[in-house]
Amino acid sequence: MTENQIREIRSHLMQGLHAINGQLNTGISILENCPDDTDFASQLAQHGLSVAMRRRSVARVREMEEALKRLSCADYGICEECGCDIGVARLKANPSARLCVSCQAAEEEGLNRRCA
Repeated sequence: MTENQIREIRSHLMQGLHAINGQLNTGISILENCPDDTDFASQLAQHGLSVAMRRRSVARVREMEEALKRLSCADYGICEECGCDIGVARLKANPSARLCVSCQAAEEEGLNRRCA
C-alpha cells in the first residue's frame, strides 16, 4: 500500500469519526408525558431505535479508532484469518476491515475456509 493510499484511508477514517461523533453529541430523546397509550408506545419505540442506533455508532467509533491504530502497523491491510492482502478498494470502502472479501464471506456464511 502506498503512502498516498494510507493518507487517503486515514482521512476517510477521521472524517467518519467526526461525522459519527457529531451524531452522538445530539443525545437521546427523553420520553415525555403522553396524552394516551398510543403516543407513549410511539415515543417508546422511537426511543428504543435511538438507543440501538447510538450503540451501533459507538461500536463503529471503536472500530474506526482501532483501524487508525492499525494503520501505523505493518500488518494493516493483511487479513487476520488467512494472511492475504486485503484489497485497497475494500480498505478505502471500509478502512476498519480486518478480513479479506473471501474470509469475510466465509465468516458470514459460518464457514472456516481460507482464500487461495
